[in-house]
Amino acid sequence: MVRITKARKRDGRVVNFDNNKIINAILKAANAVGGSDFVLAEKLADNVVEILEKTMPPGAIPNIEDIQDIVEKVLIEGGHAKTAKAYILYRNER
Repeated sequence: MVRITKARKRDGRVVNFDNNKIINAILKAANAVGGSDFVLAEKLADNVVEILEKTMPPGAIPNIEDIQDIVEKVLIEGGHAKTAKAYILYRNER
């Protein structure tokens, strides 16, 4: 399994991968629909990282869009459709 340490931003810059950014994005989307479970946001973010690490080839750097696609998938498949919708709307604004 590959350990994700870097991510490629929309402008092409490569930055250190930060799982906390995924947690915060999930939590913001959850807050938008009345949720506030930090532990659940952490668990969902861990699922995202696990999928990334299983699917990325060695040495590959995931794009932010790739990571966001996986966040959406994890939210929807985890039964968090309202949070997923809020996340998608937030993502489209960016």
